[in-house]
Amino acid sequence: MKDILIRFTRNLAIISTIVAAIGFGLHFIVPQFSTPALPGLIFLFILTTYILFYILLKASTKKFTLFANYFMVASMLKILLLLIVISFYAYNYRSDAIRFTITMFALYLIYTIFEVFWLLKISRMK
Repeated sequence: MKDILIRFTRNLAIISTIVAAIGFGLHFIVPQFSTPALPGLIFLFILTTYILFYILLKASTKKFTLFANYFMVASMLKILLLLIVISFYAYNYRSDAIRFTITMFALYLIYTIFEVFWLLKISRMK
């Protein structure tokens, strides 16, 4: 389990570096589509993805029904947290709300695909 977590962390760092580089590049190419909150969003997604994966990795050692319950609850809480962040940001920074929301949605897709890929990898190991 420790080996899986180390490999996941390494790959999470790689994907996050790539996402940050693309975001940094887009900021200079088309600054009107870039949100100044991008570094904070990337950090938020790194943190939530790591915590969620760690919890689900622990749950995967138990019964499948428990894992499925953990996955559903964790996914719901993650979406709820992101909706709260979007609402707070949109309320306080109205001029950047659309760019922020689109950026958050893109990051959500990227990190969710990455997370599901790793969860499928774990399930194939069993």
